Amino acid sequence: MRKYIFLLMMLPVALAAQTNTFGYFRYNKVLEQLPEYAQVCKDYEELKKKCDAEIVRNEEQLTRSYVAYLDGQNEFPEPILRKRQKELQELVDKSIAFREELQAWLVAAHDSLFTPLRAKVDDAVSRVCLHNNLAYIIDLDEAGYKFINPTCGFDITNALLGTLGIIVPEQQNATEGGEQAQQTVVKEGSVVKEGE
Repeated sequence: MRKYIFLLMMLPVALAAQTNTFGYFRYNKVLEQLPEYAQVCKDYEELKKKCDAEIVRNEEQLTRSYVAYLDGQNEFPEPILRKRQKELQELVDKSIAFREELQAWLVAAHDSLFTPLRAKVDDAVSRVCLHNNLAYIIDLDEAGYKFINPTCGFDITNALLGTLGIIVPEQQNATEGGEQAQQTVVKEGSVVKEGE
């Protein structure tokens, strides 16, 4: 009878231990491994270069207007001088507004380009979480955890990469026999070593 009572008392502890299992990974590390990541970065950099060139062109136009104002300020009558000052101030305000608008557009373009990649990683995270019956998954890049107890959770980075169809070289110490590092293929969240 005591055994049964002890087992019944330990059941909630065992269930709690199972529900406290969690996974962790570095979001950016997984994102950067996606095959389309390099192309998305390239596309974004091209957009950024075009925007930067337009900002430079706009600032050069503003500089030319300012230099023309400085060159003629001693020769202009008072009403023309005030008019030119007002025009110059309007150009400065428009230049600042243009730069802010372009930067906001660039942020939106960045988000738009990376949203499909993030959705792909998020989908893989949910599949690995459900497959491994994890209570939750922590993104180490965002959370900045100082310590994670490996007995309560495990690194799901390789499982995520495998779920995304990316072959991951396994991290091993070199053996005395000089064996090659094995490749790890992960399918549906389960790790399978090649050749097995």
